Amino acid sequence: MLHPIALANTHMECRYLNETLPVLTDLLAFEKMAEVPGEATLKHPNTDWLLIVHEGGEGASVKEMHNHWGVRVAKKQEVDAAYEYLNAHKEKYGLKQIGKPSYSHGSYSVYFLEPGTNGWEIECYEDVLRKEREWGRRGGVRAPHWDTPLSPERFTGRGYVPQGFTHGTLACGDIKASWDFYAKVLGLEVHQANDHVVYVKHPKTKCYVVCAVRKERKTNSPNFRFTIQLESKEAVATAHRWLESGKGLGITELRDLHVDGSVASFLLSDPDRNWWEVSSK
Repeated sequence: MLHPIALANTHMECRYLNETLPVLTDLLAFEKMAEVPGEATLKHPNTDWLLIVHEGGEGASVKEMHNHWGVRVAKKQEVDAAYEYLNAHKEKYGLKQIGKPSYSHGSYSVYFLEPGTNGWEIECYEDVLRKEREWGRRGGVRAPHWDTPLSPERFTGRGYVPQGFTHGTLACGDIKASWDFYAKVLGLEVHQANDHVVYVKHPKTKCYVVCAVRKERKTNSPNFRFTIQLESKEAVATAHRWLESGKGLGITELRDLHVDGSVASFLLSDPDRNWWEVSSK
């Protein structure tokens, strides 16, 4: 089993950065940390998790909505305000498939597709959190993902404030097999939401991955992945050797180990061909 110190970041593939980045910064409160040709790194001011966006051009495939990412607002009325704002500005930002706000897994959410082919959710757990026992359940994924709320002045004129970058999502075929892989191979926590959905996270980081059973699943590019951080490049090299020699672990593909200075990393795909990265940074 791997011994990660964090679920450190997530990677997303879009068609063109100049189409997708305004959606992330103007509508979801991300801030751009760095940009090089074909790639940008973003961060939400209330979240340690990084979002690395890769430019795939016209060949970037449209993701299923069950492969989306989510930000969270504090109040249910903000989801309704977000729905109105997204519809009012859909032509400006090239938004598609803006769904009406609805309840799912305890959250009240609006979903939409940005022009770079990726689904996003603006969610709220205000109703669920009226019950105090819900705050610590399921690894605390439904509790607020921020210590200090962002001031409305940080995100004015929209009627909603994304307070945290909370989650990404994956699809699987067999929830038990996926659960075993995430816990016994990747070394992550797994919490059951219902018979068809689990939450996957690291105990020391608030971000999480929703894994849901889907009969039909696409195989996405390695540019769609989640990064598990180990304590050192030596630990990453040891992990690669263990996975390379391990049989019956459920890995469908293991890529080569890459070392660049103090950073070591490699890619692997899980039983459902979802991509993960193991890195020392």
